[in-house]
Amino acid sequence: MCIALPMKIVALEEMKARCERKGSEVVVDISMIDPPKPGDWLLVFQDRAIRAIDEAEASEIEAALKATALAMAGEADEAAIRAGFGDLIDREPELPEHLRRLVPGRS
Repeated sequence: MCIALPMKIVALEEMKARCERKGSEVVVDISMIDPPKPGDWLLVFQDRAIRAIDEAEASEIEAALKATALAMAGEADEAAIRAGFGDLIDREPELPEHLRRLVPGRS
């Protein structure tokens, strides 16, 4: 499974950022995003920054990752699922706009 992870910038070096997540440090390529600063949060995939995120979004992603890990281990209860996926519970799934046009009767 390929998942982008939230990481906090510890230090900057040219087009790279030293980032931390859960006690581990990784050097991340930041050449494709606007210049960040130490303390900023990044969404990182395969040691490359995809985009800057704020701390609230980083926390939401971490909660979803935790809920997913618990579910995969067979240990998730309703509280864990609500904590990780509260934004998806009690609502109908939505198609992206470009797919909605392809489904008859949906606009």
